[in-house]
Amino acid sequence: MELSLRAVFQDFNASKFVVYLSVLVFTILFALRLDGTITVSYIFVFLPLWLWKLVALSGSLVGCVSHCKYPPARNDISSEVDFRAMILSAGEHMLLLTFELLACYKLEIEPIQALPDHQTQPMWIIVFVPLFFECTISIVICIWSVRQDKSFEFELFFSVNVLQFVFLALKLDKIVDWNWAIVFIPLWILICLSLIGVLYAIILAVLLIRSIELLPEHRRQHVYSAVGYTFLVVPILIFLVLITGKLDSIEQNRMDDAAKMPFAVVCTPLYVSLLCLMLMAIGAKGGNSWWFGMRRDFCVFLLDACPCLQEYGNVSYKFGGSGRSESRRVPQRDPDEEDGAHSGGRALNAVAGNAPVRHDMRPIIPALTIECPD
Repeated sequence: MELSLRAVFQDFNASKFVVYLSVLVFTILFALRLDGTITVSYIFVFLPLWLWKLVALSGSLVGCVSHCKYPPARNDISSEVDFRAMILSAGEHMLLLTFELLACYKLEIEPIQALPDHQTQPMWIIVFVPLFFECTISIVICIWSVRQDKSFEFELFFSVNVLQFVFLALKLDKIVDWNWAIVFIPLWILICLSLIGVLYAIILAVLLIRSIELLPEHRRQHVYSAVGYTFLVVPILIFLVLITGKLDSIEQNRMDDAAKMPFAVVCTPLYVSLLCLMLMAIGAKGGNSWWFGMRRDFCVFLLDACPCLQEYGNVSYKFGGSGRSESRRVPQRDPDEEDGAHSGGRALNAVAGNAPVRHDMRPIIPALTIECPD
């Protein structure tokens, strides 16, 4: 197994990493706040999400200024598509920021378990209005992204969960008197479909791991994908089961084990999934080159801004000392190589991670000479 920092720098997706890190910190703070472990204001709880929106909106603003000062060439269609994608993403972040501000205000003025007073307090259905607009716009952006061959994971999340957001708003306003297991039906359907995809990925990885027609790198890639999606979907399923049982127990005033379980423990599988997403973001290619006017990948921009990091950009580490090496061979020069050129000759081939292997250079002559008769 070989870990190459060069591949990490090339495939690192900074935008996804920031998003998953912000959501992870927010969920930890929110669970601790619900348990009463911390008694800080909800403004502090929502601060990681607002920092994410601040970075995104400031990056889009700098990108717009860079586009106005140094516009791309007219025949550079890909840059124009990236710029439009950045503008659309900035609009989505503004809608999300509006929803987060309204939700924070709602939670600040009234505890989450209390019955809302519709005459003095804003209803949850009003708080969710920006999120409904976000879901509607995300569907349009998904169609546009497919036509422009752009990634749309962010928009797809809101597009497929629009019904879940409607059920959640109606439940919080007590408009419907459903159990939480019924409220989460859209999520149950999505999780079941995801489990089918994970099962398919595992079967495919098992079938291809012994295939001799694929390169070892491709076989390992299928195995890593299957393991990653397993650690992503299965913890979410466990979290959904735990949170459903706890919310139903609290609503029905049952003092069972599910009701006594802290929210921090209930959300632990969700933390595992978010950590898995952060690790997958390290190897996920993509990203918009117009953020902050960089016009290139984030890691390439970082290496140019900090030349001292270039020293570590080509470093690779190999784990496991097997006799047969599957890593790429890197020729290295040795002082004995020059001596061998004068003394009759020995060539040196160094394999990364293994000891040097010397091969004697000898003249090749036929072992037997057959003379044909005249």
